[in-house]
Amino acid sequence: MDKETYQKTLNKHKRNGNPSLCCVACGEDDPDVIEMHHIYGRSNSDQVKPLCKNCHSKVTKEQNKFNPKARSGNASPEQKRAFQIVSIGALLTELGTQLIDLGNEMVQNV
Repeated sequence: MDKETYQKTLNKHKRNGNPSLCCVACGEDDPDVIEMHHIYGRSNSDQVKPLCKNCHSKVTKEQNKFNPKARSGNASPEQKRAFQIVSIGALLTELGTQLIDLGNEMVQNV
């Protein structure tokens, strides 16, 4: 997905008040802080999911630890697969943290 298409898609969701546009990790739904995250990196896939700026930053930080050549569109199939695993792991780590926090909060409120 090129930058122009990405921005048009994001603006359309904001304009329409799309209720499904919330952070998939923490549930934040303020359209001013939602960004579309390229799950496997911009050069490897057009698959995107909404993340708030905070969660997006955390997940991208993990992805950026991966060698840039190994996460580029020219990477070998093995490198791309490894990057996909890191990408999903980073997203699951953030989801797991949110679930742990939610569970602990629920226990305290019982």
